[in-house]
Amino acid sequence: MTPRWAIVVATRNRGSRIVALIESVLRGDPDADVELVIVDQSDDDTTRRAVAAFFTDGRVRYEHLDVAGTSHARNHGIAVTTAPFIAITDDDCTVPSDWTAQLGAAFDRNPRIGVVYCNVDPVPTTEPGHTPHIRFPGSRIVAGLGDLRARQPLWMGAGMALRRETVADVGGFDEALGPGTRFGACEDNDIAWRALRRGWWVYEHAGTSVRHDGFRSLAQLGELSNRDFYGIGATIAKYLKTGHLRVAAMLVPLFGRFLFVAPMRDLADRRIPRGWGRPWTLLRGVVAGLRVPVDRDTMLYGRPAR
Repeated sequence: MTPRWAIVVATRNRGSRIVALIESVLRGDPDADVELVIVDQSDDDTTRRAVAAFFTDGRVRYEHLDVAGTSHARNHGIAVTTAPFIAITDDDCTVPSDWTAQLGAAFDRNPRIGVVYCNVDPVPTTEPGHTPHIRFPGSRIVAGLGDLRARQPLWMGAGMALRRETVADVGGFDEALGPGTRFGACEDNDIAWRALRRGWWVYEHAGTSVRHDGFRSLAQLGELSNRDFYGIGATIAKYLKTGHLRVAAMLVPLFGRFLFVAPMRDLADRRIPRGWGRPWTLLRGVVAGLRVPVDRDTMLYGRPAR
């Protein structure tokens, strides 16, 4: 029987950290029509051994790939299932018991909704640092690129879902984008922007959340920021050079925030201004993206040769 939902999770060298996610999925509604697809790109068998105890559960499917790349893993996970709806989360998250039911209700609102994002809440901590998160002020439909707000927040792939029809229509995740690739971020926004371009709608679901145990220390934040801002710049470059100026315009508030607003706040608080490198890393990403050919029909940078 084909399940209604496939929950696809890409993991690499996380070992037993993924166990909490698996447990949260499996202790959900026992009548939920769900398949959990774990796509492991680890360098050793630590993760496989950590999750082996769950292989006897018919809802769990394990796949191992030798090629790294979150987008490649997600595309593979989607390809090995036939579920009409695909939920995406990360290996350091946990999901509520009614997660797929909540996401499904969003899709049921309108058949043109092709992508749904939910809140991603940080696991509380008192340590200095940051956990990537997002919380929507209210649920809303984004019915086209023109509906993107002037200061549109970047959505998070740690809490998202897609119709299989939408994935097929846009060609899946761009395998040149995302962790483990040349441009290590923004694949989770790019697929939605490409869907909007083809007439699908995006739904920001404020009524459900996943919990993200992805705390980064201050030392780790520098490396993460470099990866993310470079990838964001390279991703937006696709839309800049193909004339999709509503997406390209997102560069303006990003530059303004980190080149002017954040340093001014630091000065007002009598702190040494921080984060100067972010706008320059963003610019380097834009320049790098402009140098890479893009298919103007699919808006894909293309899958790298393997």
